[in-house]
Amino acid sequence: MNKKTKVIVACVCILALIATGAAVTMFILMNREDDAPQTTYTMDEGNYQQIMDDMSAQVQEGYFETYMTTEWKFPDGVSEASDAMLGNSPNNTKPIRCELLLDETGEVLFESGVIPVGALVSPIQLERDLEAGTYETTCMIYLMNEKEDGTFEDYSSAGFRVTLTVEN
Repeated sequence: MNKKTKVIVACVCILALIATGAAVTMFILMNREDDAPQTTYTMDEGNYQQIMDDMSAQVQEGYFETYMTTEWKFPDGVSEASDAMLGNSPNNTKPIRCELLLDETGEVLFESGVIPVGALVSPIQLERDLEAGTYETTCMIYLMNEKEDGTFEDYSSAGFRVTLTVEN
């Protein structure tokens, strides 16, 4: 076989491999099942309740809803918050827990225990005496999975920005 024939055979083999790879990729993409329906909402005053009802019906395994305020005020560094709210939505199927982390250092300022479905954390009091000021924090919410022995493990999580204000 001469050099020109070898090059042609090599090119045909490479093209065949590329075509096979493309066909396999197309087959996989076309037959992939997407269990989570993709829904886009544009909210206005007229459809707010319908969207909330739809979203509540779509809480799926690994997803969860929470309700919380994102600005927490404390009269001083050792007292309970006057307006902090954190709860596990009754639409969920699993308990949650939370950690409030100081963005600057990663220090845990508050930890809840396991929060049952539909429950509200109250009161919220910091585990560290902070001086007066405003602090940027992240509230990590963890969806919990109950193990066979009755203990819980983290299943999935999401973080939310919370601004802390310590007044005195």
